[in-house]
Amino acid sequence: MKNKRAFTLIELLVVIAIIGILANISVIALQNARAKSRDAKRAGDMKQVQTALELFFNDKNRYPTVEEFNSGSIFSTSTGSTSTYMQIIPSAPTPADGSCTSDQNAMTYIQNENGNSYTISFCLGNTTGALTPGPKCLTPRGIDDESCGDHPCLGLTQVIYSNPDYTCAAGDTCIYNLVEAGGQCWMKENLNIGSMISSVTDQTDNSLFEKYCYNNYETNPDPAITTCANGQVCGGCDTDGGLYKWDEAMNYVETPGAQGICPTGYHIPTDSDWHNLEFAYSNPPGDEVGCPAIRTVWSCADSGTSLKIGGISGFEAVTAGDTYYGGFYDRGTAAGFWASLVNTSNYAWNRFFAFGGPMDIYVARADGASRAVTTYSIRCVKN
Repeated sequence: MKNKRAFTLIELLVVIAIIGILANISVIALQNARAKSRDAKRAGDMKQVQTALELFFNDKNRYPTVEEFNSGSIFSTSTGSTSTYMQIIPSAPTPADGSCTSDQNAMTYIQNENGNSYTISFCLGNTTGALTPGPKCLTPRGIDDESCGDHPCLGLTQVIYSNPDYTCAAGDTCIYNLVEAGGQCWMKENLNIGSMISSVTDQTDNSLFEKYCYNNYETNPDPAITTCANGQVCGGCDTDGGLYKWDEAMNYVETPGAQGICPTGYHIPTDSDWHNLEFAYSNPPGDEVGCPAIRTVWSCADSGTSLKIGGISGFEAVTAGDTYYGGFYDRGTAAGFWASLVNTSNYAWNRFFAFGGPMDIYVARADGASRAVTTYSIRCVKN
């Protein structure tokens, strides 16, 4: 009978090494799978937290305080009986995954705007759906793919108008929604502040905030009208915002980026602010060769009363029209916006939006609008 050949010591060592490598690969694969599973679960947990916070808001007309959130549950007792929206708020996985630090990994809740908004910072170690690894921020809008500190709106959804030179009054719009666009925090609505003056009279007092309203209607008599023919009654500052001369919009300060008549903490957009939007939402995106600065084509998702730029659901350029030498023009088809940059003593920079076709907005960058006889809309940007 022939003896069976046994493993040599070297062969045993090789086999053991191979088994060790395979085991190590298996452990790493298992750890990666668990990490990805934890990230997917955490993203899902944050969406459930968002839902619970919205239920809380609907019941109490505010979001929880930090103390209420840190209690570990989300519940309400405003109706006399406790409604529990989330029995146990999910905690961060430990240890932290990926490059997340312990501080980034911790879930930190902050109440904003006197209870009208919030931010929750957290971190993902791996790519999860459309979210990249790293710090994330949950706001009432959903999960933003950036840290709360980097978010241009800082979790804010609205701004209450305040300005040291003006007190919000009847006929004004005193609360404005916010939207992130082009990496900045913009007001979603056109500014509507000041006393209405007639198209046939000039501004009477430079110490007051004064506005024009399309066809001299402070309240739109028929908001359903989207395109206005000659002689048709339409428009209104309540739906379209006010129309302002450049000097009035700047509150008679010629410094680029000045607050002007914007709320405190915001400013009249600079030429660079508008250019950020052009660069981010041009068609194709960022193509400054195909979309030169003097004339940019933005993808248009809608037509009618607003121009939805690049498919953004929040930043719509309301087609409020304009005035020129006291006449009203272009409502329903175009919109003019001032930039806080003067070209000469008589002219200022601006952006003029117009439909170029069913799916295009043509945006003209110009320095030729007269400060004395032209009025445009104002959209403020957070500092």
